Amino acid sequence: MVADIAEQTAAFFDFDETLLAIDSAGIGFKLLRREGYLSRSFLIKMSWVMLLYKLRLIDEHSMAKTMLSFYKGRRLQPFIESAQAFFQEYLEPNFSSAVVSRLRWHQNQGHLTVLISGSIDYYLQPVMDKLKIDQLLCTHLEQGADGLLTGRSEGPVCVAGTKVTLAQALAEQYDLDLVASFAYGNSKLDIPLLDLVGHPVVVNPDPQLVRYAARYNWPDLANLALHEG
Repeated sequence: MVADIAEQTAAFFDFDETLLAIDSAGIGFKLLRREGYLSRSFLIKMSWVMLLYKLRLIDEHSMAKTMLSFYKGRRLQPFIESAQAFFQEYLEPNFSSAVVSRLRWHQNQGHLTVLISGSIDYYLQPVMDKLKIDQLLCTHLEQGADGLLTGRSEGPVCVAGTKVTLAQALAEQYDLDLVASFAYGNSKLDIPLLDLVGHPVVVNPDPQLVRYAARYNWPDLANLALHEG
């Protein structure tokens, strides 16, 4: 159920290493490798792409698209069916208690809560259900006419600047006041989204975000009392 948004205020939460204290993609790929889903050629391709990314020769969109190519020719339903077990074993135990507390604070204020992530919808849905988050902005898998996944996203991959585009569209749809709104993120990739709102908050920030946050006096959740905001 969508929250009462009479105050026209939203709270946007990044997922990996923000609402979730760990990187879910890393866990997911380790499991897929252990279970034999990842071919040698795909692993080599991913290693090469990650090296190019670290050298700043490709951007996060290119890296994400390579990751999505894993799904090409597969059916979506088995992934949907395994999502709840994956959530219970690997995601729910690793929620950040501080960020979940902040989420509950926003819900008590009647703010529209939004999970915004580059991750894929099928394994974020149990998170939405458990935490009763109002809106999900994320990456969706494209299915072909044959019912098989194409290895591409349906719509844009939800990373970096795309998060801003999707958040702005949601703000227009719900008549949100972004100046009154909040966003929580941990990475330099979250800076465009954090810049979009009037109340950005960093969570366990990486070095680039630490420097950017210091420049603009953005608060760190570790030092932010729950009654503030």
